[in-house]
Amino acid sequence: MTQTLIKSILEALAVGDSFAKVTEFASREQIKATYQSIDTLLYPEAALAHKDMDYAQVTDDTEQNLFLLQDYCKFARITPEIAAFSLVRWYDESVSPEKYIGPSSRKAILAIKEGTAINEAGTSGTSCGGIMRVPASFLCSTDLVSLHQNIISTLLPTHNNNIAMEAAMGYGYALFAISINHTIEDVVQSASIGCDIGRRINTHDMDLSCFPSCKARIPVLLDYIPKFHSDEELLDFLFYVFGTTISSCDVFISSLALFLWCKNDVFKAIRMSAMLGGDTDTIGCLAAVLCCCYAKGHNIPESMINTVVTVNQLDLDDLSHQIDRYRSTMSQ
Repeated sequence: MTQTLIKSILEALAVGDSFAKVTEFASREQIKATYQSIDTLLYPEAALAHKDMDYAQVTDDTEQNLFLLQDYCKFARITPEIAAFSLVRWYDESVSPEKYIGPSSRKAILAIKEGTAINEAGTSGTSCGGIMRVPASFLCSTDLVSLHQNIISTLLPTHNNNIAMEAAMGYGYALFAISINHTIEDVVQSASIGCDIGRRINTHDMDLSCFPSCKARIPVLLDYIPKFHSDEELLDFLFYVFGTTISSCDVFISSLALFLWCKNDVFKAIRMSAMLGGDTDTIGCLAAVLCCCYAKGHNIPESMINTVVTVNQLDLDDLSHQIDRYRSTMSQ
């Protein structure tokens, strides 16, 4: 993976977050009643959500990945302790984390700050804050062995259960398969393998209680996608049938579905995410990263990238060079 592609992935992540946050937790009915399509960054007054945030501002989806990547490169390794340190640092240094932090992450980070053991703080974290951070784990991995361990280390402080691990591993394995130029069929199979692995990582009695399987949804998605004739049909299916809540499973299947639908059209995946409803920004991030890795770049308008980078004071060029050096060291 080149430094240029790494930077493109970071740009897709940030724009997907910023672009799609404006409809987060709105319903499909609300979105369709307000917009026929969303093709540009919306100002807060025109948004359905996050009206208290700045124009083009990113959320925790981007910030946490960048904080983790900075610290993983700085310490030249990935451990649960470094992940916990980085997430606490993000919470303490971010301007307004309480505006958009997820419930599982908030509970676990505050518990760690109060002295709870890292391996205990996140045992009840089933929301999408775990899968949300897989891009950081992926970018610091050079093979499946390192990816597997990096995902566990990154999730353990806040999402230490096999509900969150199943979604994260499924997404991470799919992303890795894309990065080594596997076919779409292989990517889907890798996602299923990752789900199996993630669901077996922990064996706490309650881990599997009352939660659906990410893997079980994949063949259902594959059966329905060829039957859809429009973007709207897919979005309606995801919102009304699978759901697009903050659950790990919902975010996983929606991100995978948008990738399978849009493939190398990164900007389309982002725009569709904004029209989806539910946890639009996290789905937008993760779908954009999958498509960007598949396309080996992105088609996001340069002016939009510049706006998001400038508003949020992101130095993605420097960070992408740091990640590239880290990966080179790990490959030796």
